[in-house]
Amino acid sequence: MSKHQHSARDAQANKVTLVGALFDTLLGILKIITGVLGHSAALVADGVHSLSDLATDVVVLISIRLGGRAPDQNHPFGHRRIETLGTVILGLMLLAVAIGLVWQNAFSLWQGQSSTVPIWPVLLVAGLSFGIKEGLYWYTIKAARSLHSELLSANAWHSRSDALSSIVVLIGAGGAMLGVWWLDAVAAMLVAVLIGWISLQLLTGSLAELIDTAVSIEQQQAYRAQILQTQGILAINALRSRTSGGKVLLELKLEVAPRLSASEAHWLGQQVKQQLKKQFTEIGDILVHINSPASTLPEQLTSSSIRPALQQALETLLQRYQLEAAEAEVFLYYQHPIRADILLSSKAQTRLADISTKQLQQQLQQIWPQSRQLHIYFYQEKSD
Repeated sequence: MSKHQHSARDAQANKVTLVGALFDTLLGILKIITGVLGHSAALVADGVHSLSDLATDVVVLISIRLGGRAPDQNHPFGHRRIETLGTVILGLMLLAVAIGLVWQNAFSLWQGQSSTVPIWPVLLVAGLSFGIKEGLYWYTIKAARSLHSELLSANAWHSRSDALSSIVVLIGAGGAMLGVWWLDAVAAMLVAVLIGWISLQLLTGSLAELIDTAVSIEQQQAYRAQILQTQGILAINALRSRTSGGKVLLELKLEVAPRLSASEAHWLGQQVKQQLKKQFTEIGDILVHINSPASTLPEQLTSSSIRPALQQALETLLQRYQLEAAEAEVFLYYQHPIRADILLSSKAQTRLADISTKQLQQQLQQIWPQSRQLHIYFYQEKSD
């Protein structure tokens, strides 16, 4: 994502959050004042819920500002995990609010019937709150989906929880006004339980992201099916996934034909990345590692000793015919037995006109006997 795209994304997220913060402030104050004057513990609890929305709006704004920073030397993968950390903080704040409300209203129930009951403005404010908060939910969730922001999504559900709690307030306060004195306190406790459930949902998802939990099996299977549609990919040796700031990060180990050139193998990897990002918009970054079919080499043949030994043997052979090492190009295939393909220039072909490639192979194998698959070819350079 470019710097301009980051700025546009963050600006839109900021706008949505600020609109929510304005309404949360007004509703929170209105509900607490009305709840106190109207003798409704449930509406006071709902007002505290709205003000907790305001606190979470602040967390969201700070997280978006910090998380939107571009990658730098110390944070090469960007700062999007700050959004995840912000969601964890938001979840903890909601959980604390829920526990406090349950404790307060359980104590009220233990004390017994109150001498006062809610009055009709409580119902009016609760109904107004439901309409505004449900509208804020749809406004915020639409932005969250378009921006692929888990943090905005969490804030949207916080608004919906406030809308649902307003319904509970309507039922509780209305029941208390009809003579069921304890219904208002029970409604307040139900609001608290709803807040607590949402907080646990947020904490579960965010903590899973922070400890690099893999995406679902269904998602992984969809990714695998898409990868194997790329012609030239023989197998998927490994697929590792995690999420960061709402984006899926993938690490792939893909198997290709053993004698595929490095450039073609790299090209296949790029095709896989392009197709995955095209089909799955939730994918952010993809790291591709190319493998050849696994084979076991003799212990005495290490990757660091094979090429130098062959190169030295080839130079010895070329010196016999007064040729330079630059006239040969070596391709090694680490299979068992090891295969070596050697391309000789047209200049070398002219100098070796009286010698067959089979004879050259035999002479080279006498100097370098480790491989039973040694092939020498001549190639014609392009003329300028």
